[in-house]
Amino acid sequence: MTDMIRDMSLGQFVKQVVALVQKRDVALPFKNQEPWHLLFYELSTLPPDPGKPEFLDELVFDWDAPQPKCQELSDFLHALHFTANVSARNPHFDVISVNPDVADRWSQPLDPGNRELEQFLDRAVELACEEFAGSTAE
Repeated sequence: MTDMIRDMSLGQFVKQVVALVQKRDVALPFKNQEPWHLLFYELSTLPPDPGKPEFLDELVFDWDAPQPKCQELSDFLHALHFTANVSARNPHFDVISVNPDVADRWSQPLDPGNRELEQFLDRAVELACEEFAGSTAE
């Protein structure tokens, strides 16, 4: 595993997922964060993989609800909105969107040529698209 994968943060990973999912025209949930928590729980439980960032194994999920919830993920999603990195201007704050120029920057590979990381990120984006599809209503 390269140092880039080992050192990748939750924030770097979330921003890449946000940008790549948005480019597929899939709505990104904001008000209902359950799909995000389910996605990251699933990613964290995947078996070891050369492209899997280490932070996924360190996420803590609270099971006081019917589904897992990671406070660190919630905090980061709210921080993206609070700092105006993403917009949730739709009527009920159901979905978030990113300026296309920002999405282009966010979707740039952090470790160009690292095929393992690219494959894991592709898998994460596929899972995100499945999890997010139908989870929002604009």
